[in-house]
Amino acid sequence: MTLTWLHLKVHFVLSEIIMDIQQFLGLFILLSIAVLFIQYYKRRWPVANFPPGPTGWPFIGTILSIRKEGFIRKIADKLIPQYGKIFSLMQDVPLVIVTGYDVINEVFQSNKGFDFASRKEPMHILQLHNPKKLGLFLADYSERWQQQRRFALSTLRGFGFGKTSFERKITDEVSLLLSHLKDLARVPQDLSTLLTSGVANVMCDTFLGCHYDHNDIEFQHILHVMEESFEIHAGKKSLVLDSVPISRPFLKQHAQKIIDLYEEWYAFLMNKVAEHQKSFVADSEPRDFIDCYLAKGLEEPDIFTIEDLKYVLSDMFAGSTDTTANTLKFALLYMVMNPDVQEKVHQESMRVVGTSRLPCLEDRDKMPYTAATIYEIQRLSSIAHYIVRCATVDTTLSGYSIPKGTNVICNIWSLHLDPNLWPDPERCDPTRHLNDKGEIVKSQHVLPFGAGRRMCMGEALAKMELFLFFSSLMHQFKFHLPPGREPPSLDHIPGFTSSPFPFEVIIEEYL
Repeated sequence: MTLTWLHLKVHFVLSEIIMDIQQFLGLFILLSIAVLFIQYYKRRWPVANFPPGPTGWPFIGTILSIRKEGFIRKIADKLIPQYGKIFSLMQDVPLVIVTGYDVINEVFQSNKGFDFASRKEPMHILQLHNPKKLGLFLADYSERWQQQRRFALSTLRGFGFGKTSFERKITDEVSLLLSHLKDLARVPQDLSTLLTSGVANVMCDTFLGCHYDHNDIEFQHILHVMEESFEIHAGKKSLVLDSVPISRPFLKQHAQKIIDLYEEWYAFLMNKVAEHQKSFVADSEPRDFIDCYLAKGLEEPDIFTIEDLKYVLSDMFAGSTDTTANTLKFALLYMVMNPDVQEKVHQESMRVVGTSRLPCLEDRDKMPYTAATIYEIQRLSSIAHYIVRCATVDTTLSGYSIPKGTNVICNIWSLHLDPNLWPDPERCDPTRHLNDKGEIVKSQHVLPFGAGRRMCMGEALAKMELFLFFSSLMHQFKFHLPPGREPPSLDHIPGFTSSPFPFEVIIEEYL
């Protein structure tokens, strides 16, 4: 009897203890969840009067609000009706997306240009391949960045970027491309590889002091690595990797692929640097950009280091190649989809250039319809469909409070395809950019090279390449779709810059 009573007593006491523990754990869990939500909302809404947007959830932010969208434009189209043309999202840190000329102009051009002169706060993918934020494209606005940029610009000007003295490098590559195309006439061809190779070889000559045959296996492999690294960087898995920290243990394979691609790309560049270091002679005539940088490193070794050179080379070579090559791919796409425009460009080149030579830079001012067509293609393709800035100080934007460190994305697509600015905006119409006298007129609403303090450094080079490659292609060949094929998609593949989906054309030689 006594043992039974004791057993019941112990059982009762243990039950009480277990209930107390359960109540404590339940209260602890509730308090933890409450603290978690409070901390999340403090991060989600860092200041009063922060731009509105989806609330989101701890750990995953607002990824559920944007998970099906591939482009900033589509995200904006979905959320603008509810939140307006300036709204916020939650990734690892708050993100503000701005749409429309007035707000974008405030970020780029107004007296607040310095307020948004930096690049985005470190994201997870950036930390995988450039943790110190070195180079030109991803570096913060700092004295070191300004020194790197000033040196790069002065060096490029010394090479003749934007001047006829540099024209020969491009025309030589144009001639090689045209000779390849003559061998491919009348058979359906995807010309993406040839276009990328042609542009990349101009960059190889300028920055690396080398030149490759278009069929070179190593050359094509490294170009594939460069393009794939950009595509994977902008893919949906990468968006989750950046936006949702708890996803990272489950996306280690994806993260490792990013690391592997960038390491292979950087290794290619550093091999070229190592070759230059072996043969570099101080005070001698520089052969290319690497030589110029090595010489500058002797003068200021703490600023112009080999590690900095790796990222500067990557930004300048890859950025210039990717943007120009993709613009040319879209140019070809829009020409086969608009044969009337293609024919007008060809006829203008024949009137100005004739049949005895190829177009040259001196012809550019005499070919306004061709120049307007390139400008229209830049508007339609929106290669840099968004441009990222970061607030360098606590500031305001369109009446909202923006704390220092906030990432701001300018939706360039919203300018280029705004029906209020461009009637029937998705129609290819070069005459939009011509006045009554047939002269080309540039618009403040077309920003293919960005604007403000971080405007694209390669604008002069890109304009030269686009005119010489495009006008020569239109002068020599007629491009059309293979008979019986479905029209190619005008949609975009997301990447560092947008690119068209693969398509084939038939080439017919005029001359």
